[in-house]
Amino acid sequence: KLFYLLMRYIHIFLLLQIERHDNCAYDYLEVRDGTSENSPLIGRFCGYDKPEDIKSTSNTLWMKFVSDGTVNKAGFAANFFKEEDECAKPERGGCEQRCLNTLGSYQCACEPGYELGPDKRSCEAACGGLLTKLNGTITTPGWPKEYPPNKNCVWQVVAPTQYRISVKFEFFELEGNEVCKYDYVEIWSGLSSESKLHGRFCGAEMPEVITSQFNNMRIEFKSDNTVSKKGFKAHFFSGIRIHMLYLLNYGAISLLDKDECSKDNGGCQHECVNTMGSYVCQCRNGFVLHENKHDCKEGMKGVFFSRQHLEFRAV
Repeated sequence: KLFYLLMRYIHIFLLLQIERHDNCAYDYLEVRDGTSENSPLIGRFCGYDKPEDIKSTSNTLWMKFVSDGTVNKAGFAANFFKEEDECAKPERGGCEQRCLNTLGSYQCACEPGYELGPDKRSCEAACGGLLTKLNGTITTPGWPKEYPPNKNCVWQVVAPTQYRISVKFEFFELEGNEVCKYDYVEIWSGLSSESKLHGRFCGAEMPEVITSQFNNMRIEFKSDNTVSKKGFKAHFFSGIRIHMLYLLNYGAISLLDKDECSKDNGGCQHECVNTMGSYVCQCRNGFVLHENKHDCKEGMKGVFFSRQHLEFRAV
């Protein structure tokens, strides 16, 4: 049996149940991109595996079904329709930033750093992510405007091994109640919700400075679908030992003291003494510090002579 089907549509979906053969030599469905059997071949199909969705490059698709005189199967079923590019229209599907055409429809997308809003068309600042810098700033989505409803943001802050992470809030205003049931921020020592919880915070009371137990920290923000507030702005800092944290007019600044003596003894030949923001080398008894401030050389730090005044009296 030989059938020809000429369609002026662009997409076709197939359900297939045709006699199976490696080369589809007996029964098969042949699809070409154009108006005749000389048009470019899209594929020859048989067996039971449904082909991928087929799309022509023009408004015409040519199909031929062939069956021999032996084995019969159920055949094939095709749903076909004309595809329309909604993103090519002036309104671009109502998408605020990007419009992506899909099979029979379209979807909106956002530029990097943004994510789709609840209406699936507008874009808002994205939140959360993996942070590996030694210091930075975290804010609620839309800052300094009110944060949107139904947000769940998770920041994972990771510092080098042996470092600790501290977070200091510059501004804090969330919907609040006694148990922080609606909108809240949780801070964990670790990257999962199974780690040590430092606390759940909400309302307008500024949390204290929080320092992680290890070299990573999880900060999670959640908002419900009702009341929205301005949110928060926080600064995080990483260091081996944090000696001081204070607030200046433009935000929190951390003075971090890295123990230079912990690596290669600071380059000192004898003793390395860590100081705030630096280090000094010292020598053992009987040695003095070289001019290069690291090596030691034999010598006495000073030679002192005492001269006694003697009186002699003749008897």
